[in-house]
Amino acid sequence: MNTHTQIAVIFDMDGVIVDSNPLITATWKAFFATHGIELSDDQLNHYVFGRMGKDTLRLVFGEDLTEPQIAAHLKKVEEGVWEKYQQQGVIVPGFKAFVEKLLADGIKIAIATSSPSQNVKVVMEMAGTTSLFTTITDASQIQHSKPHPEIYLKTADKLGVDVTHCVVFEDSFSGIQSAKSAGMHVIGVTTTHTPAELAPLTAATVPDFTSISVAQIKAIAQQLETATAK
Repeated sequence: MNTHTQIAVIFDMDGVIVDSNPLITATWKAFFATHGIELSDDQLNHYVFGRMGKDTLRLVFGEDLTEPQIAAHLKKVEEGVWEKYQQQGVIVPGFKAFVEKLLADGIKIAIATSSPSQNVKVVMEMAGTTSLFTTITDASQIQHSKPHPEIYLKTADKLGVDVTHCVVFEDSFSGIQSAKSAGMHVIGVTTTHTPAELAPLTAATVPDFTSISVAQIKAIAQQLETATAK
C-alpha cells in the first residue's frame, strides 16, 4: 500500500468507547420485566447488542407494534440508559489518548453507533472527545441495524475513505459482521465477549486502547501479518 493512502479508524460506541453493555442490559431487562417478559443474558445479547432499539422491540414483541408504541417504549428505555450512563458509565481506558495519536498521525476518525444521538453526546462529554469527532453516524441516520453493513458503508462514504482502508473497533458479533460485510478490517474489544470468542472473527483483539498502537492500525489497514494484541 502506498504510504500516503488515507486510513480511517471507525469506533462503535457501546462496549467500545464506554463500557456500557452491563448498563444497557440492566435497563432493557428492567423494561421487559415491567411487561412481564423475562429474557436470559443470551437472549439479551442476541436481541439488544449492535441493534437499533426499534429492532430489539420488534424482535421481542413482534412485528405488529405501531410506530407510536415503539416511540413510547424507546423513550422509556433511552431515559433509563441515559441515567445509568451518567451515574455509572465508565470510558474504556486509553480512548482519548489513542484518538489524539490517530489524529496527530493524519488518520481520519469516526463513530458508527446504533445508539441515539443524545447518548452519543453524553458519552463524548464523558470521554472529553466532543471536539475531536466531526463524523458521527447514529441510529437516526440509518434504516438497517447491524449486522447489515449500511452504517459502516455510510460512514466510510462520509469520510471519503475506501472501505478496505478502514479499521473498525467493535465488541458485538452483529457489529463485527456489519463491518466485515462492508469490507473493513475489525479489531475486537473484549468488554462484551472473551478474546477466545472474538479472535477467530477479527484481525486482533484488545481489552482497551492502552494496548494498541498507531503502527498496529497501519499494519492491519495494510493487511500485513501482525501479532497485535491477540
